[in-house]
Amino acid sequence: MRMAISTGGRNFDKFVYARFGRSPYFLFCDSDDPQGTGDYQENPSLLGIDGAGIVVADFVAKEKVDVLITGRLGRNALKVIQAMNILAYTAPETMTLMEAIMAWKEGRLTQISESGARSSKMDVLNNV
Repeated sequence: MRMAISTGGRNFDKFVYARFGRSPYFLFCDSDDPQGTGDYQENPSLLGIDGAGIVVADFVAKEKVDVLITGRLGRNALKVIQAMNILAYTAPETMTLMEAIMAWKEGRLTQISESGARSSKMDVLNNV
């Protein structure tokens, strides 16, 4: 399956990034061979203030992923992800990308069915 994971860096030892719409990078890979197929792409909406979740959800959907792993999704991003039939799972930001992939394969991640708390504009500006 094709996967997308929000991350703060370009390495399998980096951690899952909690804030989907503000994630600096996304790892796109095949779940059967993540290291051999890994492709890191920058978030196209990283510096935008409003509507980042929708833009990023559309970006992920255009990559034709089946599975998304992130910390949390905002209400609008979740609607887009669900409309595209992408299964979204939450992973703690203390989990590396490879650990998150393994946890997903083992069925240890929780599927996201509700949106997380929305960040305020000040959080975005302060990079919280």
